[in-house]
Amino acid sequence: MTSSTPPRRAVRAGITLFLLGLVFIAVDVTPFFFHHRDTPLWLNLACLLAPIGFGVAVWSGLAAGRAEQRAAAAAVLRASD
Repeated sequence: MTSSTPPRRAVRAGITLFLLGLVFIAVDVTPFFFHHRDTPLWLNLACLLAPIGFGVAVWSGLAAGRAEQRAAAAAVLRASD
C-alpha cells in the first residue's frame, strides 16, 4: 500500500542538504583535474553537507514511517473492536 502524503519537511530538507553537498563535492573535486591542489577550508567543510543531509533524510524518513505504522496499527485495533 502506498501513501499519497507528501514527504515531511525534514525529509525534503535532508534531500536538499544532500544534493547541495553533492554540488560542493563536485566543485571541490573539479580543481584537482586542473592540477590545483589547495582548495579553501570552507569548501572542504561544505562537502560535509552530503552525509549530514543523508542522515537527516534517512532519520526523518524512518521516523515518518514508524509514525505511519503506529497510526495504521491503531486504526486496525479500533476497527477490530
